[in-house]
Amino acid sequence: MIQPERIIVGIDFKKLTNSVISHALWLSNVLRCKNLTFFHIIEYNLTPPAYLLPYISKEKQILENKLNSIATDLKNQNFKIETKVLFGRLMEGLTEIAKDNAVMVIGFKRYITRPSTSERILKGVKIPIFIVQSDEYDQISTERIKISKILCPIDFSSYSLRALEIAKDISKITNAKLLILHVVPEQRVRNIIEETELINKYLEDLREESKQKMEKIAENFDFEIISGIPIEEILKRSKEVDLIILGSKGRSYTEAIFMGSVAEAVIKNSNKNIFLIP
Repeated sequence: MIQPERIIVGIDFKKLTNSVISHALWLSNVLRCKNLTFFHIIEYNLTPPAYLLPYISKEKQILENKLNSIATDLKNQNFKIETKVLFGRLMEGLTEIAKDNAVMVIGFKRYITRPSTSERILKGVKIPIFIVQSDEYDQISTERIKISKILCPIDFSSYSLRALEIAKDISKITNAKLLILHVVPEQRVRNIIEETELINKYLEDLREESKQKMEKIAENFDFEIISGIPIEEILKRSKEVDLIILGSKGRSYTEAIFMGSVAEAVIKNSNKNIFLIP
């Protein structure tokens, strides 16, 4: 199980704020880590002119007061919460607070015309990130979070197997059912082999080989091995679960397991919460 020293929570005071905080507190209990940092970054890529500094300082104070108010409301729940409002470039601010032995929790937004802040965070941060995409909460509450089924797609790489071990631990702690999924990339085979009979034989061999591997690591958990297009099969099964746990190479979600862009596609196209594990 991950044993972080701190859980870092990105707060933008928008629609998902209560849900993000609720899931951060829930994750804090699951990971047995009571140290949290609530942060907000005022992004500014250029050095501001002197006449703007008083306005920026005032805005920073307002945001600090908001974060401190949230922390005060939670002080009776045995959490140790610090707050930080950072000003400047996004990645420089994240580098300052995203330490190696930490887990980050953020809400995820997607835009058609430009990368969202959350997408940029995912590309730049190398620690485990819990991505909240669930319903908006009208108040902070961990009681609303019900994890009854977890999906963990794997490709047998070391990254995905690390995610699997964490998925097993979380499923045991939460009493959630875990489905381990491996998708044999059928299209790759069809791009190499032309004869239908040989394609089917090779796919069957790959499924059997994967089954033998899976039986050694799945223990008493449910698993499924199919051939198809990974992203499509993962998204189909994601509709039946409450949480997806994915392994990545720890550099960016566009360099994740499977075929490069699969993890990115899952994040962008699923409305489920995702725990991304480097």
